[in-house]
Amino acid sequence: MSAQAPSAEPLPPVPGSRNTGLDRARAVATLAMVMGHTLDAVLSDAARDGVGMVAYWSLRAVTAPLFLFVAGWAFATTVQRTGAHGSRVLRRYLPRVGLLFGWGYLLRWPGWGLNLLLAGDVTVWRHFLAFDALHGVAAALLMGAGVLSVCKGRTARMGALAALAVLVPLVSPWVRATVLAGGWPLALEQALVSRTSNFPIFPWSSYFFMGGLAGLWLAEVTRVRHWLCLVMAGTVILALMTLWGGDPRVSDPTLVAWRVGLLSVAAGVAMLLPARLDRWMAPVGRASLWVYVVHLPLAYGWSTFAGLASRLGRSQDVLPALGLALSVLLVSLLIALPAKKLHGRWRGRNRGPARPGPHLDSPPHRESTPRPPGKGSGATGLSP
Repeated sequence: MSAQAPSAEPLPPVPGSRNTGLDRARAVATLAMVMGHTLDAVLSDAARDGVGMVAYWSLRAVTAPLFLFVAGWAFATTVQRTGAHGSRVLRRYLPRVGLLFGWGYLLRWPGWGLNLLLAGDVTVWRHFLAFDALHGVAAALLMGAGVLSVCKGRTARMGALAALAVLVPLVSPWVRATVLAGGWPLALEQALVSRTSNFPIFPWSSYFFMGGLAGLWLAEVTRVRHWLCLVMAGTVILALMTLWGGDPRVSDPTLVAWRVGLLSVAAGVAMLLPARLDRWMAPVGRASLWVYVVHLPLAYGWSTFAGLASRLGRSQDVLPALGLALSVLLVSLLIALPAKKLHGRWRGRNRGPARPGPHLDSPPHRESTPRPPGKGSGATGLSP
């Protein structure tokens, strides 16, 4: 890799090269997620009222949308880069969808209320079936894979993703009213709307589709730095929303628009991080699933295992809480990164020798890119 300024993003990558800007954005989303969850678990109510923490809590609203955004970005650009279409897209991503759903429901396993679960208690079943970040990514990935398997060509795919990104928040109020009127299976109700789900499909999948759209768009931009494109796009969206006077509390479309503006700026700023950090940030971004799975039991607990939320509760001042958040982050990385590496080696051995010619995972060119705290329960929500 050629030398570059330590604080500048490299020129937009040629097709097939690693998108270091995306790696940085993914890593920032992952780190912010761990820090935010831990602070939410242990920070005292008095500390939350401080000026600095009030400002942080406002900015934290972009963490979950950014997490979904970069997931969609990575997905769409990978599909486009590999040239996959039709059933090949589904064969590649259906196992990943199943894995995400499996981990999502496992993290919500209510071991503390197993008797009630087996007895059919609705409250416990709603907790177990609630959609959180992994479910949300899985559902959006399933929808996105279905659409991109049908659409062939960058323009058609961008149009389809743009349509989904706009339509999902627009129809969310209608979907919510229809489902909450009753008569729907509980699992489907939890997937579609936010009765007790943190990240239902409507409207949260919109951020995933917007990320996919941004990834395909940026891949065609070669004369302007990608971080600048994101920052400018986000600034324009925020300016328009400010001039229009759109209140994010009024409707799903206005809330999504505000958050898309904020996360676009945040992703652009993340891409400006020093290039010398890439060797550390790239593995963190690519291990986001592993970090997510590891850090949640530490912060919120799982089944009958009590996490910090139950052991300490909201009892810590700012500095101790930050220390705990950094500790959870460090432990999560120390477990997740080696686990991902071992899993990759195991998959490599099971795949056998590589076949000659193009392959979905190895193209011929360089690679591109809660339940609330308490009772020892697991909580898998990225709090908005």
